[in-house]
Amino acid sequence: MFDEFDEEPRIDLTPLIDVIFMLVIFFVMTMTFSKPVLDLVLPSADNSVVRKKEAELVLNVKSDGSIYHEGVLVTKEDLPQFLDEHPDGMLNLMIDEKAPFESFVSIVDVAKHKRGGRFVISTRAAESVK
Repeated sequence: MFDEFDEEPRIDLTPLIDVIFMLVIFFVMTMTFSKPVLDLVLPSADNSVVRKKEAELVLNVKSDGSIYHEGVLVTKEDLPQFLDEHPDGMLNLMIDEKAPFESFVSIVDVAKHKRGGRFVISTRAAESVK
């Protein structure tokens, strides 16, 4: 006779979810996407300095470990002096993936000492010969 009342009471959340969904739709539909009403005229600086983009110093390391800058061979002995002569710009080391690791380590060691650890290492695939 009282078997129907043995179940736990449950709260149905479906109407609550429906109401929240309708409120979200209402607020989205009533938002306005318009331009600002005020036109702001900001002052410009008279003393501003235009900075030139720093030139990038690219060193190419070939698969045999030789170092080139713009097609000119730079020996490992001349590398510290070369970096001292070109202090400006970001140093980018373009290293062939088949280059010996010893040459990589020696170049990075000199670059770390001369540039204070600020340089970029890029790896490129070996150039195929047709």
